[in-house]
Amino acid sequence: MSSAPDSEPPAAADPSWRYGVYLFPVGPVSMLSSYAGLRLFVSASEGGSIGVGIAAFVVTVLAGWLSYLFAAIVAVALVMDARALRDHPAWNPNPWLVGVLGVVHLAGAVLAYPYLLSTPAIAYYVYRRRRHVGDDSGDGGRRPAEATGERSTLE
Repeated sequence: MSSAPDSEPPAAADPSWRYGVYLFPVGPVSMLSSYAGLRLFVSASEGGSIGVGIAAFVVTVLAGWLSYLFAAIVAVALVMDARALRDHPAWNPNPWLVGVLGVVHLAGAVLAYPYLLSTPAIAYYVYRRRRHVGDDSGDGGRRPAEATGERSTLE
């Protein structure tokens, strides 16, 4: 029987959920686009420009719905990523706390103010995830610097 060497990195449970989490800035940007489209619609309505008003209305509605869609994708991906990492030896986030963060992010699609809380918190989650677990796509299978004992020159 051959056993795996101790120097191999732990296998990620399902690293593909992180791609949904990485979409977290799209919701707030889409909401800002919706608000900008609404302002343009109001000013075009006062100015009498029908074509610009219709285009601004379409942008407002489309950007608003995209904000809902991406906020829901991020909320689900956050919970699933935290559940996939619950047995990871380097870092295991609390799925309940991350679930609350996902709900706050989803509420931001409706009210916009919760985005002020959830966006920096999700950015911190992504930072911690990449620092402790690593990114399987671009590191060539290497473990994070913390696990290998390497120090970054930026620290």
